[in-house]
Amino acid sequence: MKTSKLKIFTLILAIGSLVSCQKEGCTDINALNYNADAKKNDNSCIYGNNDPYTLSGNITNNKTLDSSHVWTLDGRVSVENGVTLTIEPGTIVKATSGSGSKASSLIIARGAKIMAIGTENSPIIFTSTADNIEKGERYGTNLDQNDQGFWGGVLVLGNAPISAPGNVDQVQIEGIPTSDINGLYGGNDPADNSGTMQYVSIRHGGASIGADNEINGLTLGGVGNGTTINHIEVVGNVDDGIEFFGGTVNTSEL
Repeated sequence: MKTSKLKIFTLILAIGSLVSCQKEGCTDINALNYNADAKKNDNSCIYGNNDPYTLSGNITNNKTLDSSHVWTLDGRVSVENGVTLTIEPGTIVKATSGSGSKASSLIIARGAKIMAIGTENSPIIFTSTADNIEKGERYGTNLDQNDQGFWGGVLVLGNAPISAPGNVDQVQIEGIPTSDINGLYGGNDPADNSGTMQYVSIRHGGASIGADNEINGLTLGGVGNGTTINHIEVVGNVDDGIEFFGGTVNTSEL
C-alpha cells in the first residue's frame, strides 16, 4: 500500500513538472511582469516607461535593432556623433504621432552612422504606430499612400561640403529646431561616411513643424560619398520623398 502511494505521488510530481515546463507567461527579463517560471512567452509583457524597445531622446552608445520585436520611435531621436545605429533586415520601426517640435523623427547626426541594411525580401520598414503591420510582415492592411503626416521622417546629416548662404560650411537642417545641435550639417570632408541604407521603406511621414515646413521622408544633408544609399522607398509622405541639401553622396534605386 505504501509502495502504491509512493508511485502515485511520484507520478503526480512528474505530471506537475511536465506542466510547469510548458507554463506560459512573460519571458522577457526587461519587462515589469517578467515571470522566471514561464517557459513560453504569451505576449503579456508590460514595459511601462522603460520599454527597452522604445527609442527616445539621444542615442549615446552603439545600438542594434533586431527584427524579433517591433520598435517604437517616440519623439525626436538623435544618434549622436561617434555612435552607430544598426538595424537588421526585416526590422519594423513604428513612430508615434505628433507635429511641430514633438514630431517623431530619427536623426543621424554628423559623425554618427546608420547601418540599415535590409534585403529585397526582408526590407527595413519605418512607419507610423497607426499602421497595423505586424512583426514579420511587409505590409499592413489599414493604411495606404493617401495616409500622410503621422510622423516626421529620417534625417541623415554629414560633414561633406554644402552651398549655404554666406558661404558658411555648416547650417541647421530644415525640420529640426535650431536649439538642437544634432540638426547641423555640412563641412569639408567629401568622403565623409554616414553609414549604409539599403532596402529601406519609409511610410506615412512628413509631419508639419510650421507653415510650409514639413519633414521629408528621407533628408540627406551634407552627406559624403563614403555613405552607401540605394533601394529606398518613400510612401505617403506630405512633403518631398527624398531631399538633398548639398553633400557628395551617390545614390541609386530611389
